[in-house]
Amino acid sequence: MQESKNQEAKQGELKPDWKDFVALVMAAYSILLPPLLLIFGAAALVLLLLYLVF
Repeated sequence: MQESKNQEAKQGELKPDWKDFVALVMAAYSILLPPLLLIFGAAALVLLLLYLVF
């Protein structure tokens, strides 16, 4: 069974498995999460300041 997988990988294109998908999702979160947290944090701060002033 293992030999047939190796032969397929050598002959054709490599097919990604679930580990590659998980790694892609984690990379996307690590890139997108900090800016989103900054935006939401700044918005919450502005709302808090507006609530305290008015």
